[in-house]
Amino acid sequence: MPLDPKHIAEAQKQRLKLKQKVAKISPGIVNLQVLGCGAPGTPASVYLFTDQTRYLFNCGEGTQRLAYEHKTKLSCLENIFMTRTSWDRIGGLPGICLTMQDVGVPEVSLHGPPGLGELFKAMRRFVILKDMKVEAAEYGTGDVYEDHVMTLRYVVISRETGISPTEGDDQEQDAPIDDTDYYAYERKKQPSSSSKEECSQNSHGTRWTKRQEDSVMAYICKLKPRQGQLSLEKCVEQGVPAGPLLGQLKNGNDVTLPDGRLVRSCDVRAPDDPGPVFIFLDIPSEAYFKDFQQKAEIFAPYQQEATENSDHATFVIHFSPLSVMRCPEYKQFMDRFSASTRHIALNEVNSFSGYIAAHRIQYHLNQLDDQIFPLLKSQEASLNPSEYLGELDTLPDFKSTLADWKCQQEKHKEQRLRTARETQFPRLVFLGTGSSIPNKTRNVSATLILTNPQSSILLDCGEGTVGQIVRFFGKTQAETVLRSLKAVYISHLHADHHLGLIGLLQTRRKLFVDSCEPLLLLAPEQISYWLRLYDCRFESIHKDYVLIKNADMLENPFKDERLQEMGIKEVATCRVRHCPHSFGVALHTIALGSSCTDDENVKITYSGDTMPCESLIELGRGSTVLIHEATMEDELVAEAKLKMHSTLSQAIEQGRKMGARYTLLTHFSQRYAKIPRLRPDQQREGLGADLGIAFDNMEVTLDDLPTLCNMYPALKAMFISHFEEMEQKAIKRGNKKMRLEVARNGSKESSPTRFTADSKFIEKS
Repeated sequence: MPLDPKHIAEAQKQRLKLKQKVAKISPGIVNLQVLGCGAPGTPASVYLFTDQTRYLFNCGEGTQRLAYEHKTKLSCLENIFMTRTSWDRIGGLPGICLTMQDVGVPEVSLHGPPGLGELFKAMRRFVILKDMKVEAAEYGTGDVYEDHVMTLRYVVISRETGISPTEGDDQEQDAPIDDTDYYAYERKKQPSSSSKEECSQNSHGTRWTKRQEDSVMAYICKLKPRQGQLSLEKCVEQGVPAGPLLGQLKNGNDVTLPDGRLVRSCDVRAPDDPGPVFIFLDIPSEAYFKDFQQKAEIFAPYQQEATENSDHATFVIHFSPLSVMRCPEYKQFMDRFSASTRHIALNEVNSFSGYIAAHRIQYHLNQLDDQIFPLLKSQEASLNPSEYLGELDTLPDFKSTLADWKCQQEKHKEQRLRTARETQFPRLVFLGTGSSIPNKTRNVSATLILTNPQSSILLDCGEGTVGQIVRFFGKTQAETVLRSLKAVYISHLHADHHLGLIGLLQTRRKLFVDSCEPLLLLAPEQISYWLRLYDCRFESIHKDYVLIKNADMLENPFKDERLQEMGIKEVATCRVRHCPHSFGVALHTIALGSSCTDDENVKITYSGDTMPCESLIELGRGSTVLIHEATMEDELVAEAKLKMHSTLSQAIEQGRKMGARYTLLTHFSQRYAKIPRLRPDQQREGLGADLGIAFDNMEVTLDDLPTLCNMYPALKAMFISHFEEMEQKAIKRGNKKMRLEVARNGSKESSPTRFTADSKFIEKS
């Protein structure tokens, strides 16, 4: 959830003070960290950082989550350098900017090819950056960026004239305008009727001229020399007294002694250590080779022709695809560097994702059930299963609760032996079960429903969804799943529910090449503004989908021949209580291979984001499965109402009111990263027989549903430290609330009160 604006303002103030303090201090140690290696489903991004200053090079989908995974601080990140304006380089910018705003970054500068500024203009309705300024300036070859850490030179490399990546898309294109304020409800502001009328009048909107990417940006980064170590012996010889003058000399400043003599910093320090050179290069195709070769002299001073040893490039970071790197022209360029230069390729040649935490928790959950929580298929550079399993051995009650759970599973195991899991449909694969922003444990919203052996549909598509599919299924099977994906449903236009869509469309196109069947996109009509703008000004995607408006399915459920082939009889929607243009959906599918139901008709209802909602209850009546958001714990009902979300008990009640046979809870606030917090009475009595808690990388069949309710004790024992931390926070929150109430009522007679961990009663202390 976004942080309090007061917190953001204070963090910004502290950041500005720190920036002024270090502005004239050369960094001691500079680190180059590969955040994403460019493997399938993984962004290619590099983090260059010192103690107080940070720079990011490229920001594809999933960069924000990798930064969280590897404890990369974003509070000092103020410059992001992009090599291209393609989605695989910029797709993570919206998410990472929202996080940077929350940690108090006052402004960020985007460096790169033309068009970066347009990205945020297009997203301004669903990526709200009111507390952080984003600037994007255009630079040309020869321009220089310089600060106290480095001097960076821009090198523009252009595509050869006449060679175009697409044909026949140069005309102007119409796109509807979307002036909706998707966060008005959080400010207790309702969209005015006049704005609604204006939006309606402008629905046929604006015209954009088609723009194609015709240049990319390379960067030559020369770090400032590292100051030599201060020699105390030389300071004594010069008569420098102990105290602050030594600190000034250490920082490179000349000082005047009390007797009037000038002592120069260079006279009392060891020689400076010359800064290394880093080169960042991204050549998309052979169409750029002509200009690349013509600009060879710009790179020559850092290759074998370098006049100083310190000018030889230390690292060359290659974002270029593998097919380009294998070309003779590119190999010749690489051969011109000295033997000491190290080349780092961040592309499909790599196979590891870097999401170690996802593997760790999956190894833990796999101990409960190896079919509901299968081990992830993606390869990693280093995994230590024995270490992960050893962590469970240290938990006090885990072994006993696991044994109880296994005992309860015996009957279920017999059913599994009768029916092959891979023949059961529908199967639900939860790819993202967190809200707002991703963390190590839960990615943002996405649920894959495998409806038959050849077809699937995706419910919401948050940032990084393709990466989740690759990690869950493995590269080869993921390609099969993406080919089988026939439809995507988008519930509403908050960023955490649809920013993975463009990456998904592009991944499918690469798999199908020229025979790509358009995806059925069931979504709010207003998404077309964003998609058409991206199509016109960045990359062509309009041939990759066919839009079916959610509003058109309110009265008349959508029935289509393609749906029938997918095993879906119809799709119906309803409006729900969240931001404007928010919808719930119900799918009528056909059961295949299940041993626990005699009815071939299966109804799956998905809430999207919503408060308790009567229209959703009506839509979902008689559901086999309800997938409902449970963002907040019950004690935060006021905050849930403000944010127009549901608490855990409200979600449970929604399922029971509509008569859903089973309810699966998802979309948990990231404050409950591992396990949602139940009320004390719910913990004692357990979840009802119709309930289950969703996790990322969890696969559920109809036969699994009856067993999920028994899993909570084992989950609690597994995540006991996280659970106890949540309990302590709840106690502190309750005590703070009571103190405020006492202060507000002016009561002096009552003694202070406090909450206990095991009940909701208030005790006198």
